[in-house]
Amino acid sequence: MAENTSEIDAINHLLEVEKNASALINDAAQEVDRRLSDARAKYNAEYKSRYDEIAAKLEAEYQENHQKVAEKYQKEIEDYKESLTAKPQNSEAFSSLLDKLIFS
Repeated sequence: MAENTSEIDAINHLLEVEKNASALINDAAQEVDRRLSDARAKYNAEYKSRYDEIAAKLEAEYQENHQKVAEKYQKEIEDYKESLTAKPQNSEAFSSLLDKLIFS
């Protein structure tokens, strides 16, 4: 009977050790998940910060270049309008050309 009791005690001890090992593994898995989640959150925040910084810089450069181009083309349009108004208009020659082209 004592032998049976020692075998049962040994089996119970092994079951307890297995239960403790299982609890340790579960705790370790939860710790890994927590650390991964924390790391993911940290690096996502860092990525978003850098992304927003670069996007803002590129947007500012775009706006600056767009403004320069718009000013350049506006000046070119104004210069063209001025050159047109500065040219003398010869209405008589134009009317003569039209008469020649239309009625000939």
